[in-house]
Amino acid sequence: MVDVSVELGRLSDLDELSGQAVEGVLGAAGWTGERRNPAKARATTWRRDGASAWVQGNAPVEVQFTLWHRGVEDEHADPDTYLEELYEAAVAELPTVVSQLTSGVLGPRLQESDRDLTDGEDYIDHRAWLVADKVVLAGVKHSDTDAPVQNVVVLRQDTPDADDEDYEDDDWS
Repeated sequence: MVDVSVELGRLSDLDELSGQAVEGVLGAAGWTGERRNPAKARATTWRRDGASAWVQGNAPVEVQFTLWHRGVEDEHADPDTYLEELYEAAVAELPTVVSQLTSGVLGPRLQESDRDLTDGEDYIDHRAWLVADKVVLAGVKHSDTDAPVQNVVVLRQDTPDADDEDYEDDDWS
């Protein structure tokens, strides 16, 4: 499984998580840009050693690295058992990804948070941290029945909800 901790370290150091800056980091790390968005004049999908990266949105962008994926096949006699086996296999790989992140160049900077850092996304299992003003999330996801089960690492700007603000200075009595 590809270790993306070096790329995440460089990306987390960026003042602005722009598509052009992400392209520079991924290109320097040996990723090959594949699909270009004509409206953005930059690669939106990247590949390296069986892994892929997807750069989505506008500045700030979100980068999703897909490190492991298995397609869901409809031909199985017991699709529920098969899907459960895929989930278990993906979850079993998650500690490897977490170990790479926590022991890599980014590790000392990863900060645990009590907040939900999923940004509303559903994950079968995940771990998430803050790095300065960004979120690093490693997780297992399965978006819908036609999508593969995936181990992903996501880097995006932190967007704390207003509900998470600390109102200790307010007088609520």
